[in-house]
Amino acid sequence: MTNNPRLGKSLHVKGYQSLMPEAEWQKLHPAIKKRFSIGYQKPVSYCGVMSEVSASLPGLIFANVCRLIGTPLAPYRGKNVAMKVNVYPNPKLNGMTWDRFYFFNNRPISRISSTKSVQKDGSLAEMVGFGFGMNLKVSQQNGAIRFKSGHYFVKIFNLKIKIPSLLTPGVTKVTQTAIDQQRFEFKLEVNHPWFGQVFKQVGIFEKR
Repeated sequence: MTNNPRLGKSLHVKGYQSLMPEAEWQKLHPAIKKRFSIGYQKPVSYCGVMSEVSASLPGLIFANVCRLIGTPLAPYRGKNVAMKVNVYPNPKLNGMTWDRFYFFNNRPISRISSTKSVQKDGSLAEMVGFGFGMNLKVSQQNGAIRFKSGHYFVKIFNLKIKIPSLLTPGVTKVTQTAIDQQRFEFKLEVNHPWFGQVFKQVGIFEKR
């Protein structure tokens, strides 16, 4: 019998509060707590503009190679890129799926999809296609919620195989900071151990 109190909990039931120490959860901005609480199980859409969608050359290579597993990374660069994000429950993966649509100028619409999924051991992972994913640690920083990647892996049936860090895009940090009760800033940074910063995205969104 496990002593892990998180085991078996679902994002549909407990929200993200179950993935953080209670003291840290209470430090989050009220709008962030509301967005990531139990009510988060309902489908919702956000619209906004990415003031920056940048990628180094190694980053663009990673993004285009990753098209083979479901395009989890934006394959283009841009400024002031309009976006729409649909978030909805994914019972199959025990989590919430984020569908992101980037409207780059003079480019095809880019759809990026991933699912924040609670694993059997109670931890959180970001899953993309064909069983690929990365472990996530959830924390708060100055009232903002932050997701930081641990190791990357691929799941083959019940076997989880760790991927060497040099073969991954790098350490991913995603921060959502409340601007007011409706708007928030989204910031993504990915740093590779050899290539440095390979991705950076910054934008402001609100519920629609």
